[in-house]
Amino acid sequence: MSLRFMRTIIFIGLSAGLASCISLIGGIGLEIVADRLLPLVPLIVAMPALNTTAGDYAAIIAAHAGDPSNSKKSKAMLIRAVSKAIWVNIIGVVVLSIAIAYQRGFLFSDVFILKFILFVALSTLGVVAAMFAITLALDKVLVKQKLNPDDLLIPVVTTITDLLMLGLIALSAVFLFI
Repeated sequence: MSLRFMRTIIFIGLSAGLASCISLIGGIGLEIVADRLLPLVPLIVAMPALNTTAGDYAAIIAAHAGDPSNSKKSKAMLIRAVSKAIWVNIIGVVVLSIAIAYQRGFLFSDVFILKFILFVALSTLGVVAAMFAITLALDKVLVKQKLNPDDLLIPVVTTITDLLMLGLIALSAVFLFI
């Protein structure tokens, strides 16, 4: 085996291990605030949707960034498409979370609803914007290291997205909703 191949295998192994450790840290953070999350039915309903939505956008962004034939024009088209689609996701998460929580007897105040809508919108928009920046930076690093971004970009970026979303959800339980 060549030295380059061995370096690539070691880099992939370390990246996958680090990604798993980062996810574990996010899970531990949620475990720490689990008792505070239980009364927060709308947030608990929204958590999987928020995490999946942000992860899906991160994967889409990473898939486009890793394509060397991608021009600035197609990246601009991606930004426009994501900008439009993300609002459908945000509205869907808010409406479904509130509807399910209401059906389960959760009592809402106007302030809570406003904070909840702002949390969902700002956290989703913030994480997706961060993913654009992180993906572009990581893509340049991988290309500079002569590694194929297609091999690593999506798993690393979606793991970072998971960590960011889980961290935001834990912070919301501590600071916004209690």
